[in-house]
Amino acid sequence: MYTIDCQNITFYSDFISAFNEGMIESVGGKWNGNLDAINDYLAWPDEVPYKLVIFGANRCEQILSYVANARHESDLWKTLQDILLSHPDWVAVEFQ
Repeated sequence: MYTIDCQNITFYSDFISAFNEGMIESVGGKWNGNLDAINDYLAWPDEVPYKLVIFGANRCEQILSYVANARHESDLWKTLQDILLSHPDWVAVEFQ
């Protein structure tokens, strides 16, 4: 199980740091916030399926619900949720 603590994030960079600390560094990576790359990192853990818990999901919604750039037309939090939930065979995501 991996836990991502987002309860005190104030910027997207804080979310990136929380994700790195909670999961990605432990599987040998360092995420820079690229949305295409997060999908790849979800496949890195050796043990599948696994559980990913996002603490502070309401805070994520408050901070990350904006359009990141012209390439991503939906809000950032919605896009991240879609990515996180796109592989139910490998990862069970729980938003708390």
